[in-house]
Amino acid sequence: MKTKILTIALAALTIGLLGSCKKDNGPETPELPEGALKGEFSVSATKKVHFSKGNLVATIDAPGAPTAWKFAANQYDTLGCNGANTTIGSVAGDVDLFGWSTASTNYGISTSTDNADYSGDFVDWGTAIDDKGTWRTLSKDEWTYLFNTPGRMVNSKPCYSNAVNGITIGGTTYKGVFIYPDNYNGDVVSSSMTWDQINAAGIVFLPAAGSRYGSDVDDVGGFGYYWSSAALGSNIAYSVFFSSLEVTPDNNFNRYYGFSVRLITDVK
Repeated sequence: MKTKILTIALAALTIGLLGSCKKDNGPETPELPEGALKGEFSVSATKKVHFSKGNLVATIDAPGAPTAWKFAANQYDTLGCNGANTTIGSVAGDVDLFGWSTASTNYGISTSTDNADYSGDFVDWGTAIDDKGTWRTLSKDEWTYLFNTPGRMVNSKPCYSNAVNGITIGGTTYKGVFIYPDNYNGDVVSSSMTWDQINAAGIVFLPAAGSRYGSDVDDVGGFGYYWSSAALGSNIAYSVFFSSLEVTPDNNFNRYYGFSVRLITDVK
């Protein structure tokens, strides 16, 4: 009996010693929401965000009636003239250019060019993907902070680089803007890099996806337009605009234009 008691005591002591020697790795890194890129970007003095892995895409079965939502599979993916469709008014399929909608039933999937159809209070596109508050649209001030705050970077590195003139990666030319995460100290994206390296570094790419007026899509590869969550009166809303000559994070346009949407999730 004494031997059995001694054995149990030694086992308990061993377990206790092993527990006390367990390495403390500090707090666990929060798991990223599905569809989020790992790079962290300051959008104010107190707030950081992760970007989604690609632009927002909606599937419609009938005009103005979205049935499913998703992110583009790659950062550089765009649908151009709404994928295989030439219009969104008569043909079902995927779309990725949205009017600044306020109706939770269509989120800007309409060929209307009447601002009255887009008036009212804003309903964030993030709720289309996840009604738990995981995703949201950046405000005008957040877009402006992201692009125009040199303090986001170290050693005087740029906050972003404009590649609308085109950059060839893996034999394919891409046109858009690269945004660098906080404290990024690597090289500006060049043709010597791969998309695996770009993604691993947490760099975000906004493709120049053009815009839509009614059912007509123009400027694909030449201009980029990305909505913010901020309105300017009842007919106008703010968006990012970029071309080969400029990047303007606080431009404004009529709400009926179809622009890209790139969602973010707040860093916890």
